[in-house]
Amino acid sequence: MGEYLLLSDVHATRRPPSSCTPSYWPDLRDLLWQTVAIARERQVHGVIWAGDVLHHKAPGRTDHGLMQDLIKVIQAYRCPVWIVPGNHDIQHDRLDSIEATQPLGVLYLAGAHRLEGWADDGHPLYGVPWLQDWGAGTLKAELASYCTANLPGALVATHAPIYPPGQEPRYDGAEFAPASWWADALGIAGHVFYGHIHEPHGTWQHQGVTFCNNGALSRGSLDEHNLHRQVGCTIWDDQSGAFKFVPLAAKPAAEVFRLREHGQAVTAQGLLDGFLAAAGQVTLGVLSVDAVLTHFRELGLGREELALAEEFLMAEEGGAR
Repeated sequence: MGEYLLLSDVHATRRPPSSCTPSYWPDLRDLLWQTVAIARERQVHGVIWAGDVLHHKAPGRTDHGLMQDLIKVIQAYRCPVWIVPGNHDIQHDRLDSIEATQPLGVLYLAGAHRLEGWADDGHPLYGVPWLQDWGAGTLKAELASYCTANLPGALVATHAPIYPPGQEPRYDGAEFAPASWWADALGIAGHVFYGHIHEPHGTWQHQGVTFCNNGALSRGSLDEHNLHRQVGCTIWDDQSGAFKFVPLAAKPAAEVFRLREHGQAVTAQGLLDGFLAAAGQVTLGVLSVDAVLTHFRELGLGREELALAEEFLMAEEGGAR
């Protein structure tokens, strides 16, 4: 075959997250069109979006104009486009919601292909949606023999919380897919491109399997890594198995985030913490959706409770994850 263009976590929404400027969606749309130009120039054999195309799980929060923008991009690639469902693309962690209520289903009807299991037409691509058979069962049975017999193996595109060994989150729970699961499933000849984790991990190896996460296309949350990281897409070569990061012409952080308003909030938080400390009370951290969800995970909340809390917080605050 040849090369494939990969990206993840678009988090398309008309209403910008609270920390972002009003140009959030026009900026993202421009980045997507840049990937169209790259795909055409390199004549890639296909494009993969690894989940969380949409930002809001509630379908009523995604307008028709936004969907038309996405459809135009997908149809402009002039090659097959596969989309792996992410947690923001489905409701209540149920894949059957795609056909019933979710805007992602419209993109499939408009020409995108659903990447769940093997891709069609012999492409060496295998999709694993959010919370589906991570590293065991069907995944292992369908991939191990193929990857061993077909070097450099297949590309698994997934929306999953994978972390390089030693960088795993502090909490235990369902939202953690150990790299060893994937390595056991793919044997020694596989490649994994994963979304969901917005902070770039780059390309790394574990037990002979090559993993790649070059960060989200979206910069919806005002985290330290989003202030400095280069936004881009990834090229995967199925002949060599190599991942290559391709930078995009993204705006600087000062034009993406409402830094002045955030600075004022941090200053106010510091004054509040000082007052509470003087009064002998505990301090309060600057709250964000990610911070609250991390706290809930550390408290040991179950997957269903976390999903419900995330959906509520996203509807109220608009932070990206």
